[in-house]
Amino acid sequence: MEKKLIEPTDKSPAVILDNSKGLIEFEGRSLIEDSEKFFMPIVEWIIEYLESPAAKTEVNFKFEYFNTSCSKWLITITKQLKKLFEIGADCAINWFYEDEDVLEYGEVIRDLVDIPINMIPVDDDDDDDFEI
Repeated sequence: MEKKLIEPTDKSPAVILDNSKGLIEFEGRSLIEDSEKFFMPIVEWIIEYLESPAAKTEVNFKFEYFNTSCSKWLITITKQLKKLFEIGADCAINWFYEDEDVLEYGEVIRDLVDIPINMIPVDDDDDDDFEI
């Protein structure tokens, strides 16, 4: 199984799939029109990863924004990740958010899929501290 890195674009997030570190991470914006083409290889990688997961798995969702098409794939991904909890694996799922819409959708996924997700606020005011 190979590590996968997907570079971000204006319409797609950065993705890290690193089986040796047990790291699955999404960061950025997802405005992808053909979301199946983008997300299906990621889901396939996760399914393969679940056959022999790392001792500890950390999953980070760091979306600034995502469209409806992406949201459906996030549910698919978290449903797959639920299998880690079902086998008693050491797993942490973190949902980082800057605004209430992203937080609310993370809560929807947590409740719908019925898995523990850590909701972590991101302080985006750090860049605003400089005054002229």
